Amino acid sequence: MDWQTLEDEFGDVVGKARRGQEITPDDLAARAGISTATLAAIERYETIPDSQVVRRLADALGLDAAKLQGSAQETFFPAAPCGTDHGVLMVQMLNLGQSFNVNGYVIGCRQTGTGAVIDPGADADSLMQAVNRAGLRIDQILMTHGHQDHTGALAAIRAATGAPARIHPADLAAQKGLQDLVDGEIAADETITVGGQRLLVRSIPGHTAGCICLIHAQAAFVGDILFAGSLGGTRSRERYFGQIDGVSRYLLSLEDHVVLYPGHGPATTVGEEKANNPFFR
Repeated sequence: MDWQTLEDEFGDVVGKARRGQEITPDDLAARAGISTATLAAIERYETIPDSQVVRRLADALGLDAAKLQGSAQETFFPAAPCGTDHGVLMVQMLNLGQSFNVNGYVIGCRQTGTGAVIDPGADADSLMQAVNRAGLRIDQILMTHGHQDHTGALAAIRAATGAPARIHPADLAAQKGLQDLVDGEIAADETITVGGQRLLVRSIPGHTAGCICLIHAQAAFVGDILFAGSLGGTRSRERYFGQIDGVSRYLLSLEDHVVLYPGHGPATTVGEEKANNPFFR
């Protein structure tokens, strides 16, 4: 499937920045010089304000004004929304959503034929078809976080592959129904091997307490921590600014060519996010 639209529109970016910083609609509207009704229409994707209002919204929310204007005008879309060829690292990006789009991944080492499933969303059949097409032996199931849309097919994939499943312990405790399906924990800063390929685990809590990303030299699997041109949603100032700091420290510090594979929407790159994501000035 081709990923043809961003996960988040301009209204999503404004809403996520507002909610993440615990700013009320009345307060943000007053700071931006607009009515609360107009702000509500912006967050419902019903209107795009003029450039002066966009700048005032950016200033009030601590966003990059030029990048937020780009979001409003829809000037950014990743150059390779389905990802790229990574040579010895095989990556299959799959849309596993039913009522909405959610990404899952089958990755593997071409040298050894060993593979892993990352974020087994609701469509077990599509995942297993990808595994079979690639001819991989799946020896582990890894989850970037515990939300149901990313774990819905876990039981079926675990049964089909016989592979153990792992998740960060903070999400294992928080997400009901996972305890009986998870065989081990993913630890921050550990290195996971998939055949001859190495994935460094970085913990970036915010969207959930146990959100992690898996970083390879050429690609990073970031779950709902980051989307193309946007950020995974948070609901407190502490989590919001912690997530921004974690993304800046662990993801945007990577080489510009590194592909970022998110939990929703198209793939992007470090360079594209540095140039276009309003959350990062």
